[in-house]
Amino acid sequence: MPWQTKQQRESTGSGFIIEGRRILTNAHCVADQSHVTVRKHGDPTKYTARVVAVGHECDLAVLTTDIEEFWRDTTPLQLGGIPELQDPVSVVGYPTGGDNISVSVGVVSRVEPQQYVHGATSLLAIQIDAAINPGNSGGPAMMDHRVVGVAFQSLDGAENIGFIIPVPIIRHFLEDVDRNKGAYVGFPVLGINCQAMENPQLRAYAGMLPHESGVM
Repeated sequence: MPWQTKQQRESTGSGFIIEGRRILTNAHCVADQSHVTVRKHGDPTKYTARVVAVGHECDLAVLTTDIEEFWRDTTPLQLGGIPELQDPVSVVGYPTGGDNISVSVGVVSRVEPQQYVHGATSLLAIQIDAAINPGNSGGPAMMDHRVVGVAFQSLDGAENIGFIIPVPIIRHFLEDVDRNKGAYVGFPVLGINCQAMENPQLRAYAGMLPHESGVM
């Protein structure tokens, strides 16, 4: 019934500490949140946190907590670059099915724009052959002790195909948040659409010769 309140539910995800006493995770991990708590590895204590900024189109979010004890003995992770094809990466997180930290190792198999399911937008993404399961979302993908991406989705119906958000997207999000004092503006849109010119009737309508190719 439309007048009935929704049943309360909880969800879990992963995240990691970055510079400025901030926690980076996925936007879909905190979407529609009313209360957020965070835990450190090896510490059962739950600390109340708050959402600083959310970018739904790039599926990223920044959290923080004002509880000083949480930040004790923590070291922020540093961002790296874009890995190349066949580079090995390790995805770290807390997938469903256990309480201990999990590390999945895979290699980069593709770097190209992909559809971000949460934001329904097409942005640069990195495909890896490591499984990304529920709970892994928001965890870092590491290479040479630096973050090269954030785990955020898998491919339904396929095994061992996961996607991570690359560093250029992460940097754009963080710089946007810093520049606008916590407000996320977003990514620019070119404002044009492309049409594949494979249909013979469409090619004839456009006056294209058999050997011609291009973008419409």
